[in-house]
Amino acid sequence: MEDHSISKLQEHLQELLKELSNKSPILGAAVFSIEGLPLVSRFHGGTEEASVAAIVAAIHAAGEQTVKELRQGELKSIIIQGDLGTTLVISISGDYLLTVTAPENAKLGLIFNDAKKAARDARKILHQAF
Repeated sequence: MEDHSISKLQEHLQELLKELSNKSPILGAAVFSIEGLPLVSRFHGGTEEASVAAIVAAIHAAGEQTVKELRQGELKSIIIQGDLGTTLVISISGDYLLTVTAPENAKLGLIFNDAKKAARDARKILHQAF
């Protein structure tokens, strides 16, 4: 894919993440490859997106292995809850992941619903690009 097409793809995905963060009480969002490479992100300052991308990819790989071993089909999402917030990792396609962070007081159902819709929209954007 040429540089212009990649920048256009990133622009569309960045707009999608902006919409998501404007209508949902999320702290940050990103699209990463399953290999752990950042494609686009909207995290608060100080967040090292390359490190987060690598960690999310490792968590996703462990989740896929768990689902496989337990014969539970395909991995769709992972919820990571800490005492200060929640992180969702949602499969966009076989190659990309949407990661969303939310504060501890956010309604998980609302965040999850908004993130799933954003993942569907990102899948359409990626499908058109490739």
